[in-house]
Amino acid sequence: MNHKHIRSSDVPENDFGSIVVQNFLDDTEYNKLSVAKVKIVGEQQFGLDQESDNAYYVLEGNGKFLFDEEEIEVIKGDLIFIPKNTKYKDSGQLTLLAIS
Repeated sequence: MNHKHIRSSDVPENDFGSIVVQNFLDDTEYNKLSVAKVKIVGEQQFGLDQESDNAYYVLEGNGKFLFDEEEIEVIKGDLIFIPKNTKYKDSGQLTLLAIS
């Protein structure tokens, strides 16, 4: 495997309505690592990743992560780690660096 330089301007954004995802590193050459920029506007539905742990670093904004009964407020500079098989949802006006 060789080094890789990825320019943000070369990576398309995938708009899913209240969430926009820009996958920087998510291909077969790097099948154990995914890096994406995620923009959240509003409230998402509960999700569950059964394949990998996830870390979300807040680049901009503020919002909330909800885990079963626990709600955590996040602001710029915070990091949330979510182990696989954990049910959660996020909400707010957030730009996140997502690493799986």
